[in-house]
Amino acid sequence: MLSRPASRVAETMISDCLTWLAVLFVVGGLGAGTVERAAGQQPAWHDFEEALAVADSTGRFVMVAVYAPWCGWCHKMKDDVYSSTEVRQCLAKNFVTTRLNRDDTDTVYQYQGRRLTPRKLAATFRAEGVPTTVLLSPRGGYVMHLSGFIGPTRLRSLLAYVSTRAYRSVPYEEFRPGATNCDDRLRRRPD
Repeated sequence: MLSRPASRVAETMISDCLTWLAVLFVVGGLGAGTVERAAGQQPAWHDFEEALAVADSTGRFVMVAVYAPWCGWCHKMKDDVYSSTEVRQCLAKNFVTTRLNRDDTDTVYQYQGRRLTPRKLAATFRAEGVPTTVLLSPRGGYVMHLSGFIGPTRLRSLLAYVSTRAYRSVPYEEFRPGATNCDDRLRRRPD
């Protein structure tokens, strides 16, 4: 047993720890609420065929997020990356967005004269794993894909690389679009 003075010291330490935990819980809770609000703002996701039609009529590129419902990194991309303000602005300005559930073998989409399930579409886009980000031209042609989780800064740079059409003449490793902007000053006619 603790003596009287030792027990008071222990009580004080426990009380102080509980106070700090309460403060961290409140501050952490407030921060989490802010993140949830930001994460709730998603890009305008379209059905795959609708995305292709909108892209063709507006001259915007298509970003296809290939995912699986069980994939934790896919959820992180959706909640933390696509919903970040900078990425959402870049996507809204230059891209039409769609998502494909790679595990879906029932739905059928029309793509380049063929009827394909999302699983077969993912294979067509070389999406062997999830998450995979696929970028298509305004007319639906394959431009490039990147497998795995991509943070907001890198995704924004990749989107700028495609939307400025630098991919036609500059290797991605050499592409420097200012501060990874998504400016469409270099946009010309649709691909």
